[in-house]
Amino acid sequence: MKAAIRKGILGYTFSFANNYAKPAYRSNKGNTNDVLIQIKSAGINPVDYKLPRALLGPVIGFDFCGTITDIGDQVEVDQNFKVGDLVFGNSLKGSVAEYSIAKANTIAKVPTTSNWKPSECAALPVAYQSALQCLRRGGIIDTEGTRLQSDKSVLVIGASGGCGIAGLQLCRAVGVSRIVAICSKKNEQLVKDMGATEVVNYTDLDELESFFRDNAAKFDVVYDAATSSGAGEDYWDRSIPLLKTENGDSGHYASLNGSRSKWIRKLTGREKDGQSLILMKANTKDLELIVSLLDRTGARPLVKIMPFNGDGLKQAFDELKGRRTTGKIVFDIS
Repeated sequence: MKAAIRKGILGYTFSFANNYAKPAYRSNKGNTNDVLIQIKSAGINPVDYKLPRALLGPVIGFDFCGTITDIGDQVEVDQNFKVGDLVFGNSLKGSVAEYSIAKANTIAKVPTTSNWKPSECAALPVAYQSALQCLRRGGIIDTEGTRLQSDKSVLVIGASGGCGIAGLQLCRAVGVSRIVAICSKKNEQLVKDMGATEVVNYTDLDELESFFRDNAAKFDVVYDAATSSGAGEDYWDRSIPLLKTENGDSGHYASLNGSRSKWIRKLTGREKDGQSLILMKANTKDLELIVSLLDRTGARPLVKIMPFNGDGLKQAFDELKGRRTTGKIVFDIS
C-alpha cells in the first residue's frame, strides 16, 4: 500500500512509500476490539514530527476518516459498527496510508444528515478532542454539551492554528459571550469568522502587554494552544493573573504543552490548583459531541487538502513545521 513513513534511526526523516506492507489484522485474535480501515482522508499534527518513531510507530499520523473493511469479533458484540460504515477517529498504526487499524472505542460514524466531508472529519480527532477536553477541564463544556455559557469568558492563545480554531468554534457553539483570540494581525478576520469576539495581535508587543495588564481576573478559562509549540513561546505564568478569583468562581488555565517543570508536575500528580496540562484521551463520545456542537452553528474545520504523494508530504510538513499554518492539513488519500 501507499504510506507516509518515518525513516532513520530516530524516525525524524519522512518518506513516501508506494509498496509498504498493509497492517496485519486478525479479527478473531489480536484485533478483536479493533476495526480495519480503508483510509479516505488523513490529517497531521505537530506531534507527528516532534516525537520519535519508537513512540509513534513507522507510519505517520493519527487522524483519519475512512471505511470499515473488517471488524473485530468483540466489536460486533459491543459496538454499533459494521463493515462499510464511514467512520473517523484516531488510528493505532498510523493514518497517512491507504489502510490502518483503530480501536472501536476511539472512532465514530460520520453523520449522514449534515453533509460532512471526509476531509473535514479527518481534521477533527486530535485538534478538536484536545480543545474540547481543555474547555471541559475549565468547566466551559459539560459531558453532553447542553449547558449554555452566555456569562463566560475564554481566552484562546494560538487561535489561528488547528487546535486554536477548534477552541474558538466550540466556545461559540456553547454560547460563550467573550471569546478573545491571540494571534497575528494577518489572521484577525479569520479568527473572528471562527468565533472570536476580540483579537489581540501578539506581534504588537505594546498591544499584547496592554492586554495582559488590563485583563487581570477577567477570564473563566485560558486555553493555551501556543506555549512550547516550537519558538520559545511561554504564556503559562503570565496567564494565571488573568483568571477569575472572586466569589468562589475560580478560573482555570489549560494548556496543550509546557516547560519541563510543568510536565514533571503533570506526570507526578503535583499540578497546581487551576492549572492543567491536558493529554488528549481519544473516545467515541467526545467525537460524537464535537460533531453535534459544530452542527449547532454550521461550523466546519478549516482544512488545507494536500495530494497524497511525495511532493505533497514534503510540502505539508514544511508548512506544519513553519508554524504559520492556519487550520488543519489533510491528505486526500482515496
